[in-house]
Amino acid sequence: MKEIVREDDGALLGYVGRVEGGWQPMTVFGYPLGPAAGQDAAEEPVRREGLDRLAGRWEFRSGGEWYSCVLQEADLARVRVRPTDPGYPGHEHSLELSRPGTGELRPLGWRP
Repeated sequence: MKEIVREDDGALLGYVGRVEGGWQPMTVFGYPLGPAAGQDAAEEPVRREGLDRLAGRWEFRSGGEWYSCVLQEADLARVRVRPTDPGYPGHEHSLELSRPGTGELRPLGWRP
């Protein structure tokens, strides 16, 4: 179950999803924004950084390699990215990722 988190003006900020141990804060396309917590506590990072995180630099995985990109569009079903890494073949064209998980799309510089 997912609960939508919106700004006062109705703009979509992200979601909190029910998981074992509480509620998971997530971006508009389901990327985790922090650890599971109570529902109100999980909404805080979504409100604080949900949109800012989308505007940051990201990287996507293709052929086993990670390439830098920026997000152009995002919703729960897909994310359109524009590669910014000149080493990516076809870096001048946008591409669409369908329901990308953490193994396919992550904030730039993130390491497990």
